[in-house]
Amino acid sequence: MSALISVVIPVFNGSPHIKDSLESVLQQTHANMEIVLVDGGSTDGSREWIFEQSDPRIRAMVMPHGISAAENWNAASHEASGEYIKLLCQDDILYPHALEQQLSELEAHPNASFAVARRDIVDARGKMIYRNRGLRNMKPGPMTGMTALEISYLSGTNNLGEPVAILFRHEALDAVLNWDDQRPFLLDLDLYTKALQTQSIVVSTNSIGAFRVSSSSWSTRLVEEQTNQLRAWQHEVAEILDPAPTRTKRIRAELALHQQSWLRRMAYRVLKLRGNFTSQGTAGRLTP
Repeated sequence: MSALISVVIPVFNGSPHIKDSLESVLQQTHANMEIVLVDGGSTDGSREWIFEQSDPRIRAMVMPHGISAAENWNAASHEASGEYIKLLCQDDILYPHALEQQLSELEAHPNASFAVARRDIVDARGKMIYRNRGLRNMKPGPMTGMTALEISYLSGTNNLGEPVAILFRHEALDAVLNWDDQRPFLLDLDLYTKALQTQSIVVSTNSIGAFRVSSSSWSTRLVEEQTNQLRAWQHEVAEILDPAPTRTKRIRAELALHQQSWLRRMAYRVLKLRGNFTSQGTAGRLTP
């Protein structure tokens, strides 16, 4: 039998998109999987809904009201029993061959700790905003973690993308847990950073899913806060990289940070004018 993959979905007030997210997992061409739904205190009926699911591959559990996004993500991750783990935010979508593709890549590259691919960005109605985002300046195939970390540092953003784009080996994720939301916008990137210091990856430059933007995640104030958190992250990574970034690279990284901040502001304004925001965030996840 093929390897067991755990898809873990933290849930918090997941309406109206959790149904579509779960359906995208159930439609995967890789059938040997478990789906772990962990509710973190929903008040919109999501908590009751997850226990109504009848597919035998689904397990549901609840956490106390008032827990943080990181606590919900950690609870979901620790419940996984598969050889491989994908954390999926409650309003994101996996394309049908996503798990099959990333499993194949990891099996073909046994030294890689996790597989990463591009993803699309969609609005509240599922309308495409951007295609094939992420992994800028990364070529398909295996890559050392430190190389990936330097490229991400120079990109001025979370170049690896949200968890929808990542499939971890179980032991590799366990080695770097827990998720930590001291910097909420970098909840995923901070964990990737821990992993990349000792682990290698395999890259695919096709899109395997869609990340949905949320109204709670987009405003000029939040863009400014995210930029500040990314700047602090860049400073920390500059101390990790060996050799340390040259002055030219540090300037390049700072310019990329400002460019990405400007692009997020423009995207926010366009989407606000279009009215294409969703009413819910991604289980506490703030959009980068």
